[in-house]
Amino acid sequence: MKKEEFKVKKGIYNDWNEVFKNPRPVTVKSFITGYVMINKRGALNPDHPDAGKINDEALKVPILAHWIHHTQYGEYLVDAGLDSSYYGDPYGKMKGIFAGLFKRLKLFGDAFIQKKNQDIIYHLKNNSIKLNGVFLSHLHSDHVAGVRDLPKDIFYVVGKGEKYVNHKPFFYGDYLKGIKTLHEIDFSKAPTMPILGPCVDIFGDGSFWAIPTPGHTPGHMSFLVNGEKNLVLLATDACFIKSGFEKGIGSSDYTDDVLMAQSSLNNLVEFKKVYTQVEVLCGHE
Repeated sequence: MKKEEFKVKKGIYNDWNEVFKNPRPVTVKSFITGYVMINKRGALNPDHPDAGKINDEALKVPILAHWIHHTQYGEYLVDAGLDSSYYGDPYGKMKGIFAGLFKRLKLFGDAFIQKKNQDIIYHLKNNSIKLNGVFLSHLHSDHVAGVRDLPKDIFYVVGKGEKYVNHKPFFYGDYLKGIKTLHEIDFSKAPTMPILGPCVDIFGDGSFWAIPTPGHTPGHMSFLVNGEKNLVLLATDACFIKSGFEKGIGSSDYTDDVLMAQSSLNNLVEFKKVYTQVEVLCGHE
């Protein structure tokens, strides 16, 4: 699989106030594709100065994919959630020498939970969605596994520096099998927007923005949808749960660089304080 720079149209805005004065014909709808169990002490960093006492607590949280519909530019996903292999099998299509051992010993806990008709293909068919492309906030399995069931003749986009890891021959999911080119957004070439720094106006009309929020993974991205009916910041895993955003506390477990992830969350929290009209949806809300 080769990597290429994702080409975006030249934007016309350099100020969020102007962006929000010009909502565009774009909508966002979120789908639950399954659930995962996480520890509250991992979702919220207990060492954060404002954390107080955070107890170990198992949280059953949704695994989301977001449908972006633009009347001119078509239909896209932000993240792909889970494919249908997780229905009845919490490990999906995990393969490899150690896959059977992991399943028997539950080394990853109970892994994923999926009910019938929750997989990403069901949602696409149920809403008559014909995909033009998929923007992946990062390449953790709960955000990318659904790609296995998606068409491969569309484009797939990640942030530059995002790493795709398949632990062959030990255990792997082959989530991106069949994708010939993975397109990368290079934020170093993007204009600087207030508070959030370099942001990419995907379609060039102010409707859909990619925002670099590294830390959870090196190339992690969040997204902003500036629609006539929806004005939504998709934080993705820059913040796992709503209480984390409200308290300004980032994650500790499940995250590559805790300090960097906290810095990215700080920017999103500050953005929300200034632009209070923006609705925020966290990664597993």
